[in-house]
Amino acid sequence: MDNFQLNPLPLRDEALPGYEPAAWKPNWKCFCCHDNGIIPERIVKIVMPNYVTGRHKPVKCNNCNIQLGEDLYKTNTLDTRFPAWVCERLDNQEREMWREWSHQQHLKRQSKLNSVDSDSLTKNLRTRSRTNCEQETARRKHRRMIEKY
Repeated sequence: MDNFQLNPLPLRDEALPGYEPAAWKPNWKCFCCHDNGIIPERIVKIVMPNYVTGRHKPVKCNNCNIQLGEDLYKTNTLDTRFPAWVCERLDNQEREMWREWSHQQHLKRQSKLNSVDSDSLTKNLRTRSRTNCEQETARRKHRRMIEKY
């Protein structure tokens, strides 16, 4: 037992003083395909409005250099018609949509925080108002606390 030592475990970030919660941010390098090489249906529909997953070939992203399985190329299972400049524009558009979405989420969080602050000032958590005697006792306790510090 003499040699048994452990390093302390750090607290989670949200437990540290001054922690500001942040919105989740994706770590994708390519917003066009979310780093998996195949463009999602929602994004493909910007260029091909009639596209339906399962009925049409998956569309390969040409914005990033992700290598998909060789069988997909050999069996002609991929739609590779999107040029790199189209994928780049889709990537930029998705980044802008992400910025706008995260900004809107931030505004929602801010408004919730502001409404909590104003609600806490206006709402009384007591089931009934204080009597005159209780009010005077509370004032005395408050004065004593101020005098201590």
